[in-house]
Amino acid sequence: MKEFLGSIEYNKNGDILISSSCLTYQNWSGSYAVIDKQNLTKVDSNYLPSNLKFFDTTKSGVCTARWVSNEKFLIGTDCGKVELIKWNDEKFNIIMSKEEHDGLVTCLDRKFNSEKAVSGSSDCRIKIWDLNEAMSVRTFRGHDYPITSLTLNHSDAIRMISTSEDGKAVLWDMRKSKPGFNLRHGLKSYPTCSAWSTDNSDAIVLGFATGHIGVYDLRNMSLGTVHKIHERAIRQLKFNSLKLLSTASDDSASKVYQSVSDKSLKLLYSYKHRDYVTDLDWNPDDKLSYVTCSWDGTFKNHQVNFKISNGIKEFI
Repeated sequence: MKEFLGSIEYNKNGDILISSSCLTYQNWSGSYAVIDKQNLTKVDSNYLPSNLKFFDTTKSGVCTARWVSNEKFLIGTDCGKVELIKWNDEKFNIIMSKEEHDGLVTCLDRKFNSEKAVSGSSDCRIKIWDLNEAMSVRTFRGHDYPITSLTLNHSDAIRMISTSEDGKAVLWDMRKSKPGFNLRHGLKSYPTCSAWSTDNSDAIVLGFATGHIGVYDLRNMSLGTVHKIHERAIRQLKFNSLKLLSTASDDSASKVYQSVSDKSLKLLYSYKHRDYVTDLDWNPDDKLSYVTCSWDGTFKNHQVNFKISNGIKEFI
């Protein structure tokens, strides 16, 4: 039975959360698993999540999973359900289970160690969640087709970016009565993911279904230089503290880039899975290490050859 890995993420302790889905005859089922930091080096990346020690199943596919704290995480399922789960003493306890979306929960985000979370769905809606009250408190409708990603600004958790198959990227400011603002990009493609800059809260990187990326300036409301870095859709983008950008794509590749100038990118690393690369995350304990997961059923730890000497960053 093939398990399609859908998401992967570290918590602050260095434990890894993985979600997956599998097709049995005509029915989808799902699972989630935790690999604690102490056992991470002992786990073969070719293991199916169902073979891991800390593992549980669901009756529907698990599209995405995100840590809320070092002990709690959220999952989103293909039946429209959002669940809050606590991992404690090698057990999983469901704290909240709400089926409020009318389609797949395609994306989740949250500010770590806070009670606020957001979910996006193929039903074109975005929901804001109060995890302390175990309920959704607000619903945004700004898209006409499935939502492909949600990215909170983790410094304030007030602004977020949504992307959708309708071609739109929307900036949301939750302080406003009319919170949504369309970020016009002018490309004949739809945005699939986004990432906030680590040193400029007014700059985001947008990834597109055609494999392009571009930096959007929120002050000038304009898209800068666009680069073609993948052959197919980009699933995920993430910066680390060194401003290195890692990518995951449907062309089965994951890459790491350094921004040399406003108009130039330098490729530092590339790796090819055997199927779609669905998610990635940087290691909180190693600035040059990150992990990816794929529909080929494996997750992979990557090490980027890059050094810092006297404040100067240098590719090896």
